[in-house]
Amino acid sequence: MTEENYNYRTRQALLRNQFPGRGKLQIPVIPKFQERAGDFNDLLLIGFDKTHLEDQNHLDRMVHFFLYDYHFERVWKNPDSDIEKLARYRAVLSPDFSMYLEMAPVMQLYNVFLNRWCGAYWASKGIRVIPTVNWGDESTFDFCFEGIEKGSVVAVSTYMASEHDNRQDQKDWFMAGYNEMLRRIEPEKIICYNTPFPEMQGNIVYVDYERSSWKYMSYERGFRKEDLDTFKIGSTSSQNGDTIEPYLIGGDTFKGGGSAYGGKWKWRDIIEVQRVNTQK
Repeated sequence: MTEENYNYRTRQALLRNQFPGRGKLQIPVIPKFQERAGDFNDLLLIGFDKTHLEDQNHLDRMVHFFLYDYHFERVWKNPDSDIEKLARYRAVLSPDFSMYLEMAPVMQLYNVFLNRWCGAYWASKGIRVIPTVNWGDESTFDFCFEGIEKGSVVAVSTYMASEHDNRQDQKDWFMAGYNEMLRRIEPEKIICYNTPFPEMQGNIVYVDYERSSWKYMSYERGFRKEDLDTFKIGSTSSQNGDTIEPYLIGGDTFKGGGSAYGGKWKWRDIIEVQRVNTQK
């Protein structure tokens, strides 16, 4: 074996074995989040794709990865590239690699490993990490909650499971996995990005979707939901908040679990919209 081949075969970028987990799958374990006073007071999130080293106005937010995977695949491929930047924020949620129902089971398992490995790696670098939890159908329950200590603080998102964009909700799928998560992990707190379903139990920390991901992000914390209208295209704002590249609400930025095709179409609503437009 040449030295070049030896170095290739033994590099950590290939082996990824420095965080041995439990059981047969050895999925890395993300250490429990050590809560500090005020961590969850008026909590807002910031998407990983909106973080930058020059940011001074949003460092009290936690970084989320409820995005399409291509926005953050580099945190796995080049894990050191964003350490300095991520360490500046209040905390980081582990990356939400996709768990779509239609995925091959081995891909779902692989993405759970990526989620936990990145979280464990960041924690080893001194970053405060909260595990993001996602799931497929019941067949994923034996591995999708691995690598998370009992009694941990965890994060979920209801956005893709909620009714939006003329699509029905995927609540039945979401609640099946959510209730199983409560049973297996017994989380101390659950950060919920987007409106929780009424059926959700547990100590939920609600994070307002619009305030966290509106077109403009501002350091001002006192916005009411109705105040956000001032930031719509064509409107004038008197606020002096810092702004960065806008989010595309309803576009291709946000994603989650459930079906890769989204919820079923609400055909009645679409037909009604077409009828109204025809009458105009």
